[in-house]
Amino acid sequence: MSAVDWTTSFTTAIDTMDIEQLLPFFREDAVFTYGNNPPMEGHEGIRAGIGYFFQGIAGISHTVPNVVEGDGGELVVEFLTTYTRHDGNAVTLPGIGAFDFDDAHLIRDYRVYADVTPVFAP
Repeated sequence: MSAVDWTTSFTTAIDTMDIEQLLPFFREDAVFTYGNNPPMEGHEGIRAGIGYFFQGIAGISHTVPNVVEGDGGELVVEFLTTYTRHDGNAVTLPGIGAFDFDDAHLIRDYRVYADVTPVFAP
């Protein structure tokens, strides 16, 4: 599967806001760090952290302007993420995702560089 196709599958899973569709992309012992939050470790940590985040929004959708694949299997993805707030307003913000995969192409380490402060601003 190409990096672009994989990224499309991954963002589609995120956009469902169903954590059980997202978890199969991660190793059981994966680490996921979002912004300046503490790392989420393992499926249980990711389930809890992302589940909590999803409770704070009404919807999410991604556009992917750029995907860059490294020689060692790393992947860097530029996102434009539209967050729908519970008040119905939508906020679109840029971000970067940096992925490191294992040999089975499961996420070992995922770091998102984004500031979602505007999503939760009054």
